[in-house]
Amino acid sequence: MIARYLTLLFLGLIFASCSEQSEDYPETVSTELPGNAPEGMVFIPGGTYTRGGDMAEKDGQSYSHQSSFPVHEVHVDGFWIDETEVTNRQFQEFVDATGYVTFAERPLPEERVRELQEETKRTLARLELMSGQAEGEMKEEILASMERIREASKQGHLAGSIVFAVPEGKLYNPNDLSQWWKLVPGASWRTPGGIGTTLEGLEDHPVVNVTHEDASAYAKWAGKRLPTEAEWEKAARGGLEHQPFTWGSDLFPKGDGVWMANIWQGEWPQENTQADGFFLTSPVKSFPPNDYGLYDASGNVWEIVADLYHDSAYRLPSATAPNTTGPTPEEANPPDAGVIDHVTKGGSFLCSDVWCKGYQPGARQPTDSESPSNHTGFRCAMDAATPEKD
Repeated sequence: MIARYLTLLFLGLIFASCSEQSEDYPETVSTELPGNAPEGMVFIPGGTYTRGGDMAEKDGQSYSHQSSFPVHEVHVDGFWIDETEVTNRQFQEFVDATGYVTFAERPLPEERVRELQEETKRTLARLELMSGQAEGEMKEEILASMERIREASKQGHLAGSIVFAVPEGKLYNPNDLSQWWKLVPGASWRTPGGIGTTLEGLEDHPVVNVTHEDASAYAKWAGKRLPTEAEWEKAARGGLEHQPFTWGSDLFPKGDGVWMANIWQGEWPQENTQADGFFLTSPVKSFPPNDYGLYDASGNVWEIVADLYHDSAYRLPSATAPNTTGPTPEEANPPDAGVIDHVTKGGSFLCSDVWCKGYQPGARQPTDSESPSNHTGFRCAMDAATPEKD
């Protein structure tokens, strides 16, 4: 959590200072359902589809498309997937039954606290050197970042999550994410905005401020699992062949201004006009489902999947393997990595057409094992009793 926050701060300063699409392939599907549908789940037929980012974004500025190429074919067997993101009501049932404590609610191990303290010292020392050589706005930006690091380090081992906050005043650097992400002590799934906030009225909103570990624990309790990245994207595309949106090619198929997903409208990140009706999360099923019956496969919250994250995952041999589960731990993780990244899909209420475009089904980005945030949740999957074949 703190590690990702420090990275955001430092990388923002670094930024300030310094294949053609393959032919269309028809999707091969089997429509016979393998038995009775589990409650709240929809069946995704097995088949081959075209996976990867929207080609219009290949050379664009969308942060969430930078690792989404090359576009390629991938086959997955039939499977079940939750029709909605897991809600606070459902997660509450899990916690009540098991006594589970999420990452954001636990103290960090003392050894990890010491590592983070040393990392903070090194980062501050680097910024101190940079500030001595900088002038004007750049110097002000570095000093402001140093102050944010000091504030974050005061949290120490206490629980918390990274929470979105509209930036105050002028943006020093449009690439410095720490200007709108704040490390909030006490923010957890129970208190999504920090101490003093509650789940009242949010029972049917997606659970947030959870990690891959938390999501996996819920899935296991529910007799399910997390979907693979390949499964998730197949389900999100709704049987359509590589369209830019989960519902097709037109951003407004139901008329201008009729939004199909909970995303950001307005000037990013200073003003959200809430043209879609929501500032933060929305209740599941607030927007139309895709053609497979999935709700919120676009927007609302990023969804954690099973795969480890790798910037060049789609260039690895595993990308085109049938029923791929993504990179191996050896491929994805540097030696002695203390923080592990997993893939998230689908975008969130913070995604906009001027920042990440993560609401497109081919977009992807990482979330690390120490960074629960208030725009990240998950949904579960389940193997079919009789996997469908081409």
